[in-house]
Amino acid sequence: MIFEWKNGLIWISINIEYEGKNTRINNCILDTGAATTAIDIDLVDFNFKKFAVIKRLHGIGDGIQEVVSQKVEKFKIDQIELEDIEIEFGIILDDFGINGFIGNDILSRFIINIDYDKRTITLKPQP
Repeated sequence: MIFEWKNGLIWISINIEYEGKNTRINNCILDTGAATTAIDIDLVDFNFKKFAVIKRLHGIGDGIQEVVSQKVEKFKIDQIELEDIEIEFGIILDDFGINGFIGNDILSRFIINIDYDKRTITLKPQP
């Protein structure tokens, strides 16, 4: 998978299937400092009637944001598709200037090789 290197961050795109609709989410960062994965709520037709858990994200410093955690049917990163993955939805774009971040809940499922020179990431599912 090719990535962009901007402002010292790794930027990628992912695909999710939420409520039966496939959506490509560009401008996400790979965030090894984040415990969870979050996507901007305005990028999907969010179902407020679906079971959800409200969580509070704590960032570096005093950054706090409430998010809604729900399952998505599919989460695709590179060519690997994960099913029934719980992710968080919140106001990510307005607060952070990104569409989402991929955290350790997803990243820990893989053996990851990052080649900064070639701007590529290789993901291999954990055995």
